[in-house]
Amino acid sequence: MSESNTTFFQAVKKKALNINQSSAGAGVTGLIGFGGLFLISAVFFVTENYFISLMFISLGLLVYTTGTEIGRLFLSSFTIFFSSRHLINKAAYIQDTLAELHRVLQFEKDSKGEIKVGPIQNGQTISLPDNPLVKDMQKLLAEGKGFDYAEYVAHSYYVECHELYDYNSANLDFVSVSMPIFGLIGTVLGLMSMFDSLGGDITVESLSPQLAMALKTTLYGALYSIIYKIMGSRFEQRIRALDYDYETFARALQVLIENKVKIEISQ
Repeated sequence: MSESNTTFFQAVKKKALNINQSSAGAGVTGLIGFGGLFLISAVFFVTENYFISLMFISLGLLVYTTGTEIGRLFLSSFTIFFSSRHLINKAAYIQDTLAELHRVLQFEKDSKGEIKVGPIQNGQTISLPDNPLVKDMQKLLAEGKGFDYAEYVAHSYYVECHELYDYNSANLDFVSVSMPIFGLIGTVLGLMSMFDSLGGDITVESLSPQLAMALKTTLYGALYSIIYKIMGSRFEQRIRALDYDYETFARALQVLIENKVKIEISQ
């Protein structure tokens, strides 16, 4: 394999936000963490702090699915809310390069809403940002590689970030779906306690604590479900945006190859 080809397959250092694949299955760590947080939740439930109790339940569910990666999950979620850039640098290179290709190729939409490109001359030289993806594209075009090979290289810049978004979205969605069930369990326990206390001398004051538990746990379970659903939806939106960027970039790359375009790195 030539030295230029090996640049396409160099190992990439994992960034702080990248989920460690070896920890994808939480295993025993997740199970122990869930058990510990469940016990803490039970203490708050007994003391009638239902909001905090269900909060620890939701954290326990996340620990169960992510293990020690829960910190990175929250860091990723926080970052995704306040930044428009992708979490993985390789995907951000696609985003930055595509923005310049939009200008160079004069992207437009036809009457059917499909993307079309403006006029480009055969053998034309274009200037693109200085990043590893552009350098790989420059070598591919200089060596006359076909589109299939070029698309494979571009896919390596896309897939890691896509897996991260999908991983985070799935974990948050799991908690979102589970929390109403735990809220319902609290509702059932409250109603059972209320029915057990029914007798001859029943007053509203004697039944109100059990009824309050039933209603509060239902409310808080739904509330946490909404919170985690909103967090997960941000990753789902990023997945759609990343898919669109990659598909558009692949089409632009095909145009560059077909027209034997030369790339120079902008300073």
